[in-house]
Amino acid sequence: MNYKKEYKKYLTSSVLDTANNKITSHSFITAFAVYLGLSNFAIGIYAVLDTITNIIQIFAAKIGQSKLVVLTNYTIYRLSSICFAFIPFLTDDIGIRTFLFFIFASIYAITGELGYITFVNWRMTLVKKEDRTKFASTRNIYKNTLVMGFSLIMGVILDKFTANGYELYGFMILFAIVFLIAFIDIFIKITTYKPSIEEKNITIKETVVKPAKDKSFRKILIIAGLNRFAYGIGIMYLNVFLLRYLNIDYIYYSILNILINFSEALFSKFWATKSQDREWNKVLAPMSIIYIFVFILLFTLNNNVLIFCLPIIYILLGFANSAYEMFDHIAIYEHSKEDYKTSYVTFERFIEGIVTATLPIISYLVFPENSNSIKVTFLFAIIVYFVLFIYVKFRKQYLENNEINKDNA
Repeated sequence: MNYKKEYKKYLTSSVLDTANNKITSHSFITAFAVYLGLSNFAIGIYAVLDTITNIIQIFAAKIGQSKLVVLTNYTIYRLSSICFAFIPFLTDDIGIRTFLFFIFASIYAITGELGYITFVNWRMTLVKKEDRTKFASTRNIYKNTLVMGFSLIMGVILDKFTANGYELYGFMILFAIVFLIAFIDIFIKITTYKPSIEEKNITIKETVVKPAKDKSFRKILIIAGLNRFAYGIGIMYLNVFLLRYLNIDYIYYSILNILINFSEALFSKFWATKSQDREWNKVLAPMSIIYIFVFILLFTLNNNVLIFCLPIIYILLGFANSAYEMFDHIAIYEHSKEDYKTSYVTFERFIEGIVTATLPIISYLVFPENSNSIKVTFLFAIIVYFVLFIYVKFRKQYLENNEINKDNA
């Protein structure tokens, strides 16, 4: 195997893959859902659906790790994201549109989760340990550059076509671009070397018990769970809030998406350097403070003022997002036991799914369909991120005190 060549091919494929994920999971499909007329609650569920389906991660290892199985699942995953485009041609009924939307969204989310662990293993077995932070930061830079380019194209196309009364055709052009990115990505994956993975055959029970009993890994689970809940409830209705209640146009919406991706790319190397020694409190504590500040601004500012502060807010969101991406893509895998890495990573995803599954329930019970209730979700995020900050700082202080006691013993 030519390591440099395969590294570049996998990096390229990973950039296209993660960029497409970001495009289809957030700004683009959310805007399309608003166009279709889906309710706030339905769009909010879609915003966290991919994380809710993490629950099925616990069964993901059972589908097999062969390249044929992986690529078949991945092709279904990518094609399902294109199926949304057919909905407006099939029916005008909002109820049926919502039903079809979630059929395609569920296929997309489930196949994405079934393939997730394979791509984590593929990346971690192909990329050398000393290259992992470099890989993560480089991928984030190129991924966010690609998403920024798409966001700019999206804003220009949708704004122009909407002004001329052809908004739907603008969306169709964008779906064609998404399909092209997916096609190139699949082709590269077919030609990329996939190392064989040797792991112990373990039962679903062992998949749960082994990581759950690992005290060190439980700390990672607490951090991941708190962050997933806080971020999930904070951004669940954010795009709906911008498009439906602040009434921003597609150009401004695209500019905000460009800013958040530019910020993620810009600060990716900064967080890679901070995490080089794997002292994650140096990443997680400032990340929590940034998120708290962002959601305080979203919660407290009057809408007329907020609309002008959105660029600053989105730059800060990107700054914090790039920090958690570094933790998510490296710490979770490296805290896993050598012979049980698939089990550990799938269990972490399973816990994230359980945590996120509570969000639609809370939303349905607490938040009616209006802009004031959406603002309360920002307050929830502030509280949980404060808990995360306290946990990270307390854990660091606890470890330092233990070291002092050992030295004095």
